[in-house]
Amino acid sequence: MEQVAVIAYGDGGELGNFKVFADSLEKELNKKYTTVIVKYINRDTQFFNLIDSIDVTKIEIAEFHIFSHAIGAGLFLGYKDPVIASRRNALVNRAARMGRNITYQQAVNTETGAIQTDDFKLGAFISKKSDFRKKFSTDAFIKIWGCNSGVNGWVYSDGGVVDQSDTSVAYYWRAFNKKHVPKPSIARALAKFFDRKVYGANSGASIEVKHKKKWISSKKYKDKVGHWPSGRLPHRLVPDKGAYNEFKP
Repeated sequence: MEQVAVIAYGDGGELGNFKVFADSLEKELNKKYTTVIVKYINRDTQFFNLIDSIDVTKIEIAEFHIFSHAIGAGLFLGYKDPVIASRRNALVNRAARMGRNITYQQAVNTETGAIQTDDFKLGAFISKKSDFRKKFSTDAFIKIWGCNSGVNGWVYSDGGVVDQSDTSVAYYWRAFNKKHVPKPSIARALAKFFDRKVYGANSGASIEVKHKKKWISSKKYKDKVGHWPSGRLPHRLVPDKGAYNEFKP
């Protein structure tokens, strides 16, 4: 059975094109594995389809790396996706016109670019849990690179407002608080669902590049060289504070 590495990357927004990080890591993983699968995904269905596509009669996942913006309770692969943003705004405006709050299910249905801890409580995913687990080797791990994926006890807010009855700001994210609150971190939820250890950070991400065989911040590189690093240099995302925490099943 051949062991492979899988890299999934979503939309980077202000952190740039996450393909740069995926390509850099791919070069490193090519030293360990004959096959490294790299896939751009910005929808929840694509995430699970990627895992489902692994032919367990031939290969199994030894390492699964994810480059995605995250908050405690979710991976936002479709970060700032214009289609999702448009649907979100339309839902908020429609609910406001009708004088009612958005429902939990409406919010879940709108965030098609996110893998959230709540997703693992849905029947469609639970029924396939055993099949998904078989895609990974027994000692496989998952790593979520650089974002706030290890923050436990997440509670959504709208501009810092969590009160369901507060009308001072538009109501949207609070709809997720109607179920499963406080929420575990997405790293913990992944570990439990896939029954493999997961690495996730408790802070945001900064960018480092490899310069003269050392990893340094992109800002330090600019100060040394006089310009921002090009995509040809090895890039990685690292937590601004602390390190990657291990979450066991």
